[in-house]
Amino acid sequence: MIPGSIARRYAKALFSLAVEKGRIEAWSDSLLALGQAVDASPELRDVLENPAYTRESRAAVVAKLADTLTLDAEPAALLQLLGERNRLSGLSAIVAAFRELGDVELGRVRAKVTSAVPLDDAAINAIAEKLSATTQKKVLVERAVDPAILGGVVAQVGSVVYDGSLRTQLEDLRATLKQ
Repeated sequence: MIPGSIARRYAKALFSLAVEKGRIEAWSDSLLALGQAVDASPELRDVLENPAYTRESRAAVVAKLADTLTLDAEPAALLQLLGERNRLSGLSAIVAAFRELGDVELGRVRAKVTSAVPLDDAAINAIAEKLSATTQKKVLVERAVDPAILGGVVAQVGSVVYDGSLRTQLEDLRATLKQ
């Protein structure tokens, strides 16, 4: 794993090219797909990160992966560079840093919305609108389901948590009754 500062450096270099070419969103999506592909396959991750494999074999896998995901030339070149320098283990940190830079540039934030049951699109859109009004930024919602909250919704935007869960309301009521 490469340190965060190095991952940010790689992400900033690629991001400056993305801004220059007007491809922030496209490259962010491509990098996310790349990161998900690597995370989903332990075998692929092993080939990319294990120094027992030769650089040539890793380079061939990286080239095939870039071709399969139809990456633009610059993200593919970054992938090749990481392979040459044995830094493919830092790919997820680079992807995360790139997405953060893109979110700041495009004036948006990510929110994780957790509910007891899956929410339909209308409910998610209503929550996103309320969070957008609160943050004054466009909100991208990532959904999660946790039956332990019993009901309601918990929304986390950055380090701020908006807890409207039934579990928390019941705990507050219990604390009030004990007083």
